[in-house]
Amino acid sequence: MDDEQIEKVKKVLVDWNPLGDQASKVEDLDNYQIEAEDILFQIDKKSSIDWINKILTEVISQAFGVYHQLNDTKIYAEKIRKILNG
Repeated sequence: MDDEQIEKVKKVLVDWNPLGDQASKVEDLDNYQIEAEDILFQIDKKSSIDWINKILTEVISQAFGVYHQLNDTKIYAEKIRKILNG
């Protein structure tokens, strides 16, 4: 995990904005910095899209109590996988 990957995953999360309107009410959100690091800590280049998707949804739900269907988040998992594979 490097700073460039963290920044790119943060951008994916900010573009998605899983918190929606609630994002403005979360103190220290820092454009999903901690969540991007948590996701990248648990995956690597060999991770499948399904695994990345599972980690992505788990990190978001644990951090914010927001739950998303795996079908709805797969597009973001695919974007994160592309980041890993550079």
